[in-house]
Amino acid sequence: MGTIDVWVFRHSQLTIPTLYMREMLSPTERERAEKIRHMDMRLSYLQSKCAFRIILSAHLHVPLRNLQMTVSRFGKPRLTAHDIEVSQAHSHDWSAVAVSTLGFVGIDIERWRPLANCRQLACQVMTDQEARVYEDIPSELTVRKFLELWTRKEAVLKCAGLGLREDPRGLYTGWDEPAVEFGDVQYFLTALPVCGQLVGHLASHAPQKVIMRNLPSQLDLECSPFHRTVGFD
Repeated sequence: MGTIDVWVFRHSQLTIPTLYMREMLSPTERERAEKIRHMDMRLSYLQSKCAFRIILSAHLHVPLRNLQMTVSRFGKPRLTAHDIEVSQAHSHDWSAVAVSTLGFVGIDIERWRPLANCRQLACQVMTDQEARVYEDIPSELTVRKFLELWTRKEAVLKCAGLGLREDPRGLYTGWDEPAVEFGDVQYFLTALPVCGQLVGHLASHAPQKVIMRNLPSQLDLECSPFHRTVGFD
């Protein structure tokens, strides 16, 4: 069995030298950062992208300058020189990074917050079967259940390398199924053991051990993240 290493962290709790942040970004990422008008949102974007590279550099024991990364036409990052698959997600001030040693991986997180139009959004992402179940969910749970379903779907679509370019209504995941099929491929789903204000899921082509790693708040460019093992496969 392979492993999936996962980091979940808040951007505001990181300290990354400003001098390095723009230098680490690709030209496309720098261009996108410049288009973000709100300073806090721009800083959060820079922190998430830089932390992603620092995590991979430390995890692979490869200097940042030697970290060769490409991005697929659907936005999926790839490290062609290493036998791993990676995925990244962010929601507001939170980010999640997953590294798999055995095949493709997809990760998604969402910060819990009130959604006034939750029922309307549900119609845009759920299959008919999921919608029928959702109609019977108590009103106090509708937002939480919607976000759970959303992260399951996006994790699978990221693992498939498609992201939200695919209509999520064409993918049935439900809320409890440990594995689902999409495009004649089986995907295994795991709920992330994250804090109460977050919802998150992992998707992979095979069941894998998940290791939740701790990220030091003071990120050093040569640091190696500490880790703790979560007791489930």
